[in-house]
Amino acid sequence: MEQAILDKRARTPLLPTLVGAGVPSLTGWGEVVSAFSNAVNIRHSRGLLVSFVGDPRAMTYLSVCVPALFRNPKKRLVPGDRIRFEGHRLAAEDFVLDFLGRPTWQGTITRKEVKELSASKVSLLKEALLLKGKDGGFLRLLCREGTDNPFVDKAIQVLRGVQKAPSQAARLNVLSGLVGLGPGSTPSGDDFITGVLLGEEALRLLLATEAKAVADGLEPMIPCTKGKEDLWLAMDRTNDAGNTLLWQALRGHFPQYLIETVRAVSEAKEKKEIADAVERAVSRGATSGTDALTGFLFSMEGRL
Repeated sequence: MEQAILDKRARTPLLPTLVGAGVPSLTGWGEVVSAFSNAVNIRHSRGLLVSFVGDPRAMTYLSVCVPALFRNPKKRLVPGDRIRFEGHRLAAEDFVLDFLGRPTWQGTITRKEVKELSASKVSLLKEALLLKGKDGGFLRLLCREGTDNPFVDKAIQVLRGVQKAPSQAARLNVLSGLVGLGPGSTPSGDDFITGVLLGEEALRLLLATEAKAVADGLEPMIPCTKGKEDLWLAMDRTNDAGNTLLWQALRGHFPQYLIETVRAVSEAKEKKEIADAVERAVSRGATSGTDALTGFLFSMEGRL
């Protein structure tokens, strides 16, 4: 009955400016779970959050950038509204989004974004993050000592196990202990793991073009194409936001702000440019940007 009502109702077409490449693969129903001035989050029946955003800088593999939606108060969505996913089209009660022919956004990092990364730039990234990062999440992991934050203390224990693990599979198994750990609408542990996965992908791209001697002994902490089973299995310990973030990162897709931060650090000619990039990144969420960059540093330090 609900589908018949949507089919018969005249709906206004809205034109997306950018479509996350993962959205057209979804079919079925979703429900709006949160709505803000420049973003709407829809929980798909598969448990993934799909976002309508007004700013392309907020893009992910599971987002649709549709500024017109946020300019028209009559088209605003509210929690409880239903959305039908039809592959290359999304239908709400009052409007429809058609993806055919629209630009897509993959959320993958390329050699271009990382080609100028160096140990000195990673060091400056850490310095800037310690100065500008938001406390409350995993920032204090950079100090590698006990704190008054029980989540950080737990994470320190987990990461000590990661460093001592004898193999890739064992390290991955231990790292999965961070899934769902910590505060935030996206748990800090999930943001941290996303940063680690981003760092591993950056290293893979860098080492692919280096001499074999440079790569010797630098076994990736997390295999790029396999061996992630323990992380997949652990995802039921986190919430919808964390599950969605990890679902994308485990497939090699990352939020636009993180890719842009890595690119800015790689291309930076001056220390201030790195500090500015970090300041933009840590503004994401309560501690999400800080926690993700902390994970990125954990992956990168000492490996360039």
